[in-house]
Amino acid sequence: MSETFEIIEGYESLLQSRGLASLGDVFAWDTGVRLDKPGLECWRQRWRICLNDREGMKTVLYLKRFDRPPFRRQAERWRLGHPWLSTAAIEWHNAQQLAAAGVAAVRPAAYAERMRGPWESRSFVLLTEVVGESLERWLPVHVPPMAREMDPVGRRHLLDGLARFVGRFHRAGFVHRDLYLSHVFIQPNRESGAVGETKAEPRFCLIDLQRVFRPRMRHRRWVVKDLAQLNYSTPLDRVGLRERLRFLCRYVRECDRFGSARLLAQLVAGKTARMARRTPMDAAGMDDE
Repeated sequence: MSETFEIIEGYESLLQSRGLASLGDVFAWDTGVRLDKPGLECWRQRWRICLNDREGMKTVLYLKRFDRPPFRRQAERWRLGHPWLSTAAIEWHNAQQLAAAGVAAVRPAAYAERMRGPWESRSFVLLTEVVGESLERWLPVHVPPMAREMDPVGRRHLLDGLARFVGRFHRAGFVHRDLYLSHVFIQPNRESGAVGETKAEPRFCLIDLQRVFRPRMRHRRWVVKDLAQLNYSTPLDRVGLRERLRFLCRYVRECDRFGSARLLAQLVAGKTARMARRTPMDAAGMDDE
């Protein structure tokens, strides 16, 4: 059995000062806010924790713990070509690869794992706090329904900026596989955060990197899935058909590896419709307007 513990430079003293110096220490930690959600399996835990250093400076970190993953999860790692990486190590490496590629994403602080050959016993990853708010929460507050007046320049900045961000992510060879609005954080350039008051494109950042990978085959299939997940999770009353097509046009300007905007619109619409048939929530399909 092997055990690994890695800490990003700058976090060593913080973790050691709070007694978080080993895999066992972190699994014994129970101070913070549990971020459980419906459907989260018992072998997975998510925490929001606040740590104060010796000078009293507060640091917010997000802890993901994985204890005795079931066989199907172990098999999924093996199938995806990660037999020697734990669940936590995969997210750790994904975060580092995105940073090296210049893609804004959540940053890691530490991870540890206990492995018996390709079998994962337990692991954890600590992630830094992302500034901003998820698009899932931000959009309904700051983007009014289509029937109401709104600064068109602000809407264009929002959609064009997001299209370029996703295009750069895909152009770097990555796909997310969970690219819903809840996993894209927005950092507006004005304190108010209102789209109509934004003078420049907002900044975006990816979270939840567990399923990120670089496909070697059928790349467009995975890209279409990402784009369909964004489309599906965007409320129809906030972003209309023409704006969705504009998004794809801007996306193709940034990343033209997977076909024209017209072709992608057809593929994304089909994938979105299939997602809608499988799940109860209303779809945000391009072919629904």
